[in-house]
Amino acid sequence: MQDIRRRLWAVVPAVAFGGLLVSVVALLVAGESVMNVYHPYWAAGKWGCIIASFVLGYAAYQKKRKDLVSLLAPLYAVLIFLTGDFSGGPIMQVAYAATITILAVRLEKRFE
Repeated sequence: MQDIRRRLWAVVPAVAFGGLLVSVVALLVAGESVMNVYHPYWAAGKWGCIIASFVLGYAAYQKKRKDLVSLLAPLYAVLIFLTGDFSGGPIMQVAYAATITILAVRLEKRFE
C-alpha cells in the first residue's frame, strides 16, 4: 500500500491527459472535427482533469509536509470547469492538465 501512495503522483498526468486523449479519439471515430470546442465529447477531458485534481489533492494530503497549492487543486478544478465562468474547452483542458502535472512533479520532488 505504501508503494501505491508513493507513486500516486504519476496517476495525475495519466488521468488528465488520458481524458483528453479519450475525447480526441471519440471525436475522430465519430467523424467530427477536433476543432469543434463545443462538442459534448470534450466532457471526457474535462472530467479527466477534475478527477486528476482530486487524485493530486489526495496525494498531497498523504505527505508529511503539506503543499497548500496541491491540496487546493480540487477546488480550482471545480471553479474552473463546473461554475461556467471559464471556457472548459480543449485549450483550457490542456493548460490545466499541464499545470497539475507540474504540480504533481513538484509535490513528489519537494514535499517528500
